[in-house]
Amino acid sequence: RFMTDLRTGAAGAVSMKHCTSPEQDVVGFIGCGAIARNMARAAAAVRPIKGIAYAIDGAETFAKEMEAELGMPFTVADSAQALCGKSDVIFTQTPGSKTVLEKSWLNPKGVTIIASGSDQPTKQEIPTDVLAAGKYVADLVKQTSKVGELRSALKAGVMTEKDVHAELGEIVNGDKSGREGNEIIVVDLTGTGAQDAAIGQVAWEKLSSL
Repeated sequence: RFMTDLRTGAAGAVSMKHCTSPEQDVVGFIGCGAIARNMARAAAAVRPIKGIAYAIDGAETFAKEMEAELGMPFTVADSAQALCGKSDVIFTQTPGSKTVLEKSWLNPKGVTIIASGSDQPTKQEIPTDVLAAGKYVADLVKQTSKVGELRSALKAGVMTEKDVHAELGEIVNGDKSGREGNEIIVVDLTGTGAQDAAIGQVAWEKLSSL
């Protein structure tokens, strides 16, 4: 589980680097467990941030610990709506049993949502109207269409696979655009086998050098 959480955090850092602008430094975290901690570390590795936390339980502890560890300010929001209204970037990492935000709550200046809570066909964090409203970016379309946020939009009939803006690798490679203005961007992270293999190789090399 530890390696998986690290891998997810690394994908979050790549998403932050390539799908946000340098001015987007107010970063919200909906869900404040182990993955959120790695996402906060990931975001802070890209640029200095001002963190905002919201969770049913644990937001205060998360904010206190991350502020101490990263040396960057973290506050606690009273609600997911309050967090969304202030955030330029939103990381969602919840059990995915219900959607965690609404389109009308989002920052009108443009927001990037990096969602990692949906990894099974029964999960959904992001409403389908949000998915359809801007650029949808998948880590792997053939996977997000089955177990990610894209699955819900396809089922609702508000998107087809042709509506997918890009896979994350295409943006990293420069083949597709990242942020261009004040659009909504949703990055759907379900985790890939290639990422697991890569982090496993790094861990093996580190151990072999001891």
